[in-house]
Amino acid sequence: MGASILWIVEPDAALRPIIAAAVDGMLPEACVAETLPGAPVPLGALVLSLRAGEDWPAWLAGQRVPVVALVAKGETRLWPAGWEVLEKPLHPASVRGALRRALDACTVATEALALPGGSLLLTQRLLRGPGGEARLTEKEVALLRYLLSAAAPVPRPQLLSEIWGYQADTPTRTVETHLYRLRRKIDGLGLPLALVATGDGIEARVG
Repeated sequence: MGASILWIVEPDAALRPIIAAAVDGMLPEACVAETLPGAPVPLGALVLSLRAGEDWPAWLAGQRVPVVALVAKGETRLWPAGWEVLEKPLHPASVRGALRRALDACTVATEALALPGGSLLLTQRLLRGPGGEARLTEKEVALLRYLLSAAAPVPRPQLLSEIWGYQADTPTRTVETHLYRLRRKIDGLGLPLALVATGDGIEARVG
């Protein structure tokens, strides 16, 4: 993910440390920058902070850039398709997860991860193996990609934070549910890949 992050700033200075904490250590190429309406939008994710009832800038029309919108609590209006919308007050973990998903959306349509006997097509959300291909959900792709890139077992709280943007102590079985569905699809395709739960977390084992 070599894209930059652009932050459209509102007068609420309390957002600065939250955004900084979300970005810190996420990827070396990430940066937080200020801009003015009409300035060129760089490649990457656009972090747009909006006050209650405030519309998004007209200059965003026609821009093909993933947007993370930080909005007032209780906003019920319809947002453009594909936007990551987070209600204030914000937690760095939820912002961090949204930024990762937005940056993933910047990947080239042909990008694929090679696997023994198959491949994972990121944008098409297709997992291919000797037994054919299976359609994955957005979160299944994000989870599988994260586990494949990890050098060690990933703790469940880290997955909740990085993939779903949840706080580590959120009571949910979503990790287990997604792992179960992913395992069934992997097994159905005959891929030599296993998602294994250990005492240290969850890891992807190839071969």
